Amino acid sequence: MLNFELSIAQKIAMLAMQLGIIIFAARFCGDMAKKIKMPPVLGELLAGIIIGPYLLGGIPLPFHGMESGLFGFQSSVEIANVGVLENLTFQSYHSSLYAIATIGSVMLLFISGLETDLRMFIRYSLAGTLVGIGGVIFSFAFGAGVGVFMLDLPLMHPTTLFLGILSTATSVGITARILSEQRKIDTPEGVTTLAAAVIDDVLGIICLAVVMGIVSVPDPSCMDWGNIGMITLKCVGFWLIATVIGLLFAGSVAKFLKRFKSASVFAMLSFGLALLVAGIFEQQGLAMIIGAYVTGLSLSKTDISFALQRSLHGVYNFLVPVFFVVMGMLVDIRIFADTEVLKIGVIYSALAIIAKVVGCAIPAWFMNFNYKGALRVGAGMVPRGEVALIIAGIGMTTMFDGKAVLDTRLFGVAIIMTLLTTLLAPPLLVLFLNMKGKGVRKEHKDSSVVHTPFSFNTPVLADFVLRHLEENLKKENYMLSQLDKESGVMQIRKDDLAFALTVDNCDLVFESNPDEVPFIKALMFETIVSLHLELEHLKNIAKPDEIRGELLAAEEFAPENGHHHQLMLDKGLSRHTIIMDLSARDKYGVIRELTSLLAKNGLIDDAAAVAQEVMTRENVASTCIQNGIALPHARTNAVKRQVIAVGIRREGYEFDSLDGKPTRIFVLCLSPRDSNGPHIECLATIASILSTPDKIQKIINARSPGEVYDIFRR
Repeated sequence: MLNFELSIAQKIAMLAMQLGIIIFAARFCGDMAKKIKMPPVLGELLAGIIIGPYLLGGIPLPFHGMESGLFGFQSSVEIANVGVLENLTFQSYHSSLYAIATIGSVMLLFISGLETDLRMFIRYSLAGTLVGIGGVIFSFAFGAGVGVFMLDLPLMHPTTLFLGILSTATSVGITARILSEQRKIDTPEGVTTLAAAVIDDVLGIICLAVVMGIVSVPDPSCMDWGNIGMITLKCVGFWLIATVIGLLFAGSVAKFLKRFKSASVFAMLSFGLALLVAGIFEQQGLAMIIGAYVTGLSLSKTDISFALQRSLHGVYNFLVPVFFVVMGMLVDIRIFADTEVLKIGVIYSALAIIAKVVGCAIPAWFMNFNYKGALRVGAGMVPRGEVALIIAGIGMTTMFDGKAVLDTRLFGVAIIMTLLTTLLAPPLLVLFLNMKGKGVRKEHKDSSVVHTPFSFNTPVLADFVLRHLEENLKKENYMLSQLDKESGVMQIRKDDLAFALTVDNCDLVFESNPDEVPFIKALMFETIVSLHLELEHLKNIAKPDEIRGELLAAEEFAPENGHHHQLMLDKGLSRHTIIMDLSARDKYGVIRELTSLLAKNGLIDDAAAVAQEVMTRENVASTCIQNGIALPHARTNAVKRQVIAVGIRREGYEFDSLDGKPTRIFVLCLSPRDSNGPHIECLATIASILSTPDKIQKIINARSPGEVYDIFRR
């Protein structure tokens, strides 16, 4: 609730403004983090701290309802000891905003479950269980040790136990986000970390239930250990049963969702199912995020998983940054003013980091991981995030002997630990993930997997076949993931069938079970044959010579926005990429001479390879048109931006021009292959500049590259 004096319309308007500020802050700080090679999640957390109620968000504004700031604590109700309860009451004062953030955490774990390789999850479930147990044991021991040795409290004192529970918490959301951004979720380390985080959360909830049972009785000897044991069995049993049911009925759920035809419709229905399961888990005493992850994991091996990820991408990009920004808002930076709290907090944080890294890395080391993999798993378990804040809030409102289990100072210690582990975990995990080499000592290869390669002469041809192959697969009702540009891998599924396609330069390589090889070969055969037939039809209706003959026929091809296209030429062409007297003898030599000039100016690396790409395009249809002009061009991965080179030979070459006249002016245009930049517009602009005989003659008569450059610019 934002303010009891605000009307419903004013509350909605306030929420809209808050979300607007959060979205802009998340995007700006996330992009800044990426520029300094840090995960965007770190920028989003810092954005929350900056715009939160303890910094900019608490500055009073001269508007009704904003007297305490846009994100300040506003209420007509008097609250005792606000300094202690501000973090906890953030949820009530901004309940709508906090609810949206909570839904964001459900979305994050649902998508993480969808991205998880189920077979690998099952394979590494034992490792994840041992890693989770190791992390809980070490973290609880180190956290409780702070209460025993620094606060001089008995081991069984509720405050000591709560410090141990706080240290065991793991924010799987932050780790899942980093693994997803680094494309490491489906690696052995990523799967083990997520499995361990789920186990860790279940064990943490069980430990919390045990501690709450201890706190509820003044004398530990009167404790009902039988009731605590039943709570433990209930938590573990419900999680296991829900996971098994989800995996068994995932196929039926996918078939039901596909009846709605539209991917966007069944994607939203699947997210609705994730919310429903998350709510049921919360009602049963387990975290909502565990229910969301179980739902995503269950649907991960169905053929609709790719469509779900693709269709929910926009909602994900809205909800998840809101979640992390709101988590940052919960951090009260004023606690840094108390030196005693700061000292205990730093020591507690250091022990919390060491406990997770060591406690999780040791079991991982014994489960086939090498030191790199063990460190990655340990670092992935470090962040505490929202889980620790929730437990800290419970500790603040739980009374023992007439006092809160966690007082103001210890709550500050918990905040420092949460802040430091949350901020240090992303760069630490990224550092370990970027270490070269595998994370396992021995890879488990599936002997049932075979590779079926198809080779083509050029990357352009391979890409051409790939696009047509995608259409044929969709006609067969196969679901395709988006092609991962970094790894060149595409996942393909239909019902229980699944295989992968790797695009490696000129090769398309399928990875599948032996039973699927005949289908793959038949699919490729039909794709190539249909392409051949379509190209034959294209030859009959297309007349390239007529098209290139019309290119310079009139000035009607001149672009309307001359200034825009002039800027485009200014960026691609320079005085240093103009040759006044070409020395080559043939067409390939001319193109090679121009690409060598671009390489000399640091615009491309391999001049010969680029020249070959241009000639491949040239062999399809010559770019030597009339009036002594040639416009060789290509899209290539050799350039990051559009580049232009101009070559002149006054006496000309007897190439295959349409009018039989010597070709005297060559304009080479190269554009990035995967860019949406104006490649065709650039060619049209150059053609319009060279569309009149007087401009052509001025270029021929020019005495320096500067004069030629000025003619193009004018």
